[in-house]
Amino acid sequence: MPKALESENTIIALMLLYPSECIPRVVEKLSIDDFVSEKNKEIFKVIKELYLNNNKEIIDYAIVINELERNKGLEKIGGVDYLIEIMEKFYSTPELLEEHINIVIEKSIYRKIIETSQIILNEAQKEERKADDLLDFAEARILEIRDRGIRKDFIHISEIIENQKEEIIQRYEAKSKVVGIPTGMPFLDNLTGGFLPGNLIIIASRPSVGKTSFALFIHRYLSVELKIPTAIFSLEMSSNELAQRFISMQSYVNSMKIRTGMLTRDDLPKIIEAIGKLRSAPIWIDDNAVSLLEIKAKARRIVREQKVKLITIDYLQLIELEPHERKRRESRQQEIAFITRNLKSFAKEINIPIIVLSQLSRKAEERADKKPQLSDLRESGSIEQDADIVILLYRLKEAERIIGINVAKNRNGPIGENNLFFESEYFRFSQIAQEEQISEDLEDIPFE
Repeated sequence: MPKALESENTIIALMLLYPSECIPRVVEKLSIDDFVSEKNKEIFKVIKELYLNNNKEIIDYAIVINELERNKGLEKIGGVDYLIEIMEKFYSTPELLEEHINIVIEKSIYRKIIETSQIILNEAQKEERKADDLLDFAEARILEIRDRGIRKDFIHISEIIENQKEEIIQRYEAKSKVVGIPTGMPFLDNLTGGFLPGNLIIIASRPSVGKTSFALFIHRYLSVELKIPTAIFSLEMSSNELAQRFISMQSYVNSMKIRTGMLTRDDLPKIIEAIGKLRSAPIWIDDNAVSLLEIKAKARRIVREQKVKLITIDYLQLIELEPHERKRRESRQQEIAFITRNLKSFAKEINIPIIVLSQLSRKAEERADKKPQLSDLRESGSIEQDADIVILLYRLKEAERIIGINVAKNRNGPIGENNLFFESEYFRFSQIAQEEQISEDLEDIPFE
C-alpha cells in the first residue's frame, strides 16, 4: 500500500521540536487515518488530544511523554528511545512542514482509492444492488475521497467585497424583501428574506403535527407556481404517498377520498387538472437513498443535471452513516452531530438551501402551553449549532387546525412567531394571524 514513512516521521519530529509553529498546522490538516505507522498514530493522537483539550495552548516534549506514559502509549511506541530517534534522524525545519503534509495526504488518498475500489469491486461481484444504485454508491465514495483532497485557501477581502457589491445592487434594483428562495408564507419570507444558497434549514415538530406537509407545501409553491426546480429525499414515506399528498394539495380534494377511491363526479375534474399541473412541475423525488453518502451523491447529480434550487430531506433521524463512519462514533448523538455538520458544509458546496426535517423530543408536550424550544431538538446541540434557520411547528390545541410557527433561530435576521391554519385533509397551510411588525431599526430586532 502507498505510504510515506519518512514524511510521517518528519512531521512527528517537527511537532515535538517546534510545537508552537507546527502542531496547529498539522492538527488542522491531518487526521489519524492519514498515518500508516501505528507508533506515529499513537503519538499524533496524544498530541492532538492534548492540543484540543488544553484550549489549543502550546504543549512541549515533556508533556507529550507524560501523557503517553499515563495512557500506556509509551510502551506501544517502544519507549522514549523512539521519540529521540525520530527527532535525531528526521530533523527538519518548519519551512518544509507543508511539503511533508502534502506528501502524507497524497499517499493517504492513494490508499483510500485502493480501499474504495476494492469495496466497489466486491459490491459489483455480489450483484445484490441495482446497477444505478451501485453507480451512485461508487460516485459517492469517490467524491468523498476527492473532498478530502480539496483545500480551499484564503480569499482576499477585495474579491469577496466585489461579489457583495454586485449582490447589493441586484437586491436594490429588485425592490423586494425576498432575496433568497421564497416559501410562499409572507410571515416567513419577511423574517428570513427567503432561504439563501448554502443555508441549512431545520423544520422540527412532534409526530403528526405537519412538518412533512409544511415542506411539501413549500415545494408545491416553488415548483408549480414559480417553476423553480426542487428535490425531495423521502426516507420515511414512499414516492407514491408523496404524490397523493401533492394531488390532494393541488386539487383541494380530501386526501382520504383519494386514498380510498370514494370520489364524487366533481372531484375527478379537479384531480385531472391537478395532475396536469403537477406532471409539468420540476419536482424530483427519491425514496431509496438512506445513507448520507447516497443522499449527497444523488443531490450533486440532480443539482448538476436539473438545476435544482432547493432540497428537502425527510427526516434527519432516519439518515444512516456508512459502517466505517459509524465505527468512529460512540453514540447516535455523535452520528447526528456529524450528519448536520456535513449537511451544512454540503449546502455551501452545492450552493443551494437544504431543508432537513427533524423530530422534537417529548419535553415540549410536558409543558402547559405545549410550545417547543430549541433544546427540544432530539440530539439537539449540534442541530441548533449547525443550522442557519430553525423553524419549530406545534399544535396550539389538540384536534384544532391552528399550528404555531416559531422561527426560533435565524442566523442572519430576526426571530418571530405566528399562527398558521392547517387544512390537514388537503395538506395545505395558510397564514391567519396578523404579521408581527418587524422594525426597521436594527436595535429593535431580536437577532439570535
